[in-house]
Amino acid sequence: MLNSARQPLMTGHWCRSIATMLVSGMSVQQVFSTIKAQDEHNRALVDACNKAIVDVNQGLSFTAVVARYRFFDGYHIEQLKIAELAGKLPLTLIHIAHRLERKNVRNQKLRAQLKFSQAVIVIGLLVNIILAVVKEAGFLPEVLAFLVVIISTKLIFCALDSDIFYFLAQAWNGRILQKVTILKRLFEYYWYLLLVLQLEAGIDPAQAVANLRDLLPSSAFRTSVRMCQRHLEQGKTMVLSLSQAHLVLTPELKQVLVIGEKSGRLVSSLKHHLDLQQQYLDLKTTEFYEWLPRLYYVVAISLMIGFVL
Repeated sequence: MLNSARQPLMTGHWCRSIATMLVSGMSVQQVFSTIKAQDEHNRALVDACNKAIVDVNQGLSFTAVVARYRFFDGYHIEQLKIAELAGKLPLTLIHIAHRLERKNVRNQKLRAQLKFSQAVIVIGLLVNIILAVVKEAGFLPEVLAFLVVIISTKLIFCALDSDIFYFLAQAWNGRILQKVTILKRLFEYYWYLLLVLQLEAGIDPAQAVANLRDLLPSSAFRTSVRMCQRHLEQGKTMVLSLSQAHLVLTPELKQVLVIGEKSGRLVSSLKHHLDLQQQYLDLKTTEFYEWLPRLYYVVAISLMIGFVL
């Protein structure tokens, strides 16, 4: 189950460093020792590395250890498990590093924009409060508006750091996911990407699906995955199994699955489809990060005016 309460310990920098160390022939124990020595001020990371070294010496794998001590989020852990089976761990770490760095750059830019907007609004409210005090008038509306702005900004920052799969799980439980296009595309992209990675590594389809059962903390989702697994174990086709389990959410994906299975090129067809999905999601993400500061400013000003009036 994915944990949305505590942020993963790994950064893009450390992912690249670990990949380099593994390629150079360093053992997993040496990797954790190096991380610990180079980032001594990060107490949480040092403690996790100390525990990881003990577990590795007792025979646990790299992915088992990093999953146990929250080095990565749940989705990246699943990627690393598959990569370890396929012998592509360093390459996968580089891909994860790229994704984390892009997310970090976007979030930092957005935080700066939101903080500027927040500062402008707060200064305006403080001026109103001071004027109200001078005039010996009430200033409760301004105080309430001030608190709303501060709290709403904090909630937005928390949302940016939250695990997307937590939100997808809530949407799945509430049956919202199947009705909202962007959520359907998000689920299909992330879930099917892990499925493709496993199929490429030669993992049996039924086992590959079973391995993804806990990706979302949702009982309804797990029920669907178990249904798909049973169909596959009974010898049914991939398209039929996924469709009957309600894991195919868009007609475009169903068409890709049908064509890919009939042509015997299921994996390559899915990879091409997922590349197009990634372009679409990147575009929507860029639009979201561009519009959120504007929307925040309008909402915050509206709330402030509403309280004042």
